[in-house]
Amino acid sequence: MIMKVPVENFVELNVSHQFLQSFPFLNHIYKDITLDTCLDFISTKQKQGYQFFALYHDTHIVALASINWCMKRKNVYVQGLITEPCSVFSDQYIKKVVLDSLYEWITNKGADSMQVECLV
Repeated sequence: MIMKVPVENFVELNVSHQFLQSFPFLNHIYKDITLDTCLDFISTKQKQGYQFFALYHDTHIVALASINWCMKRKNVYVQGLITEPCSVFSDQYIKKVVLDSLYEWITNKGADSMQVECLV
């Protein structure tokens, strides 16, 4: 018997299909967007300095975070962190993994602090 081991992966979203896959999470943070306007909206947000990260469980997104750099790229503002109920992990565990992963990523990029606005 072959047992499949689930894989957790924390990634920055960069490709159109990733953003479309994350649309239900994006729509929870940004109520006015639709699937048709999603990619244009993301492009606008990226031009404003926003970055988007997802925590995957295998190939399924279980959390999404949007961040923006502030004060000459020394502080990071986490605008939203949205999780999806997962039968494998608790909501608190998912949030901890995302926040820990984000903190490690931003400190490696030179940030001094991270402020979180919304955990959903």
